[in-house]
Amino acid sequence: MRTPRKRRTQSRVYDLPDPTLRAYDHGLGTLSVDGEVEGYLACVVETIVFPEKGPWLWFVVVWADGTKENPMEDYGPGWWTVRELDAGRLEYHGPSSRGETRFLGFRFASSVPGPPRVFDFAWLPPAEAQQKWLELGLVDSDF
Repeated sequence: MRTPRKRRTQSRVYDLPDPTLRAYDHGLGTLSVDGEVEGYLACVVETIVFPEKGPWLWFVVVWADGTKENPMEDYGPGWWTVRELDAGRLEYHGPSSRGETRFLGFRFASSVPGPPRVFDFAWLPPAEAQQKWLELGLVDSDF
């Protein structure tokens, strides 16, 4: 006898409220907990060509102390990160701790993510975002 499949609570396809993703291209938003800003989420929009041509988002978290996390990506049709941001939140982790290990005379950089967190997310107005990009030292090569 077959057991019923567990139903997904979210569709695998997300209809973007703004298909141009205008707010995301060089956009910047705050990551806060209980009203306290703990960091920022920066984004650029690139183009993905496989499996089909479309927008490809890259994000970088910059913590209040200026440290940057490794970049992460999002693309359709699921748009899992965009879904969260459109809902005003982001499930991520706290600041990563960085270290270095040696093995057979070679050095390896390591990064251990902090504990899981749920942040409130809000876009900064474009002029404020542009100024904050400069203050945070963000450049396209960060993505």
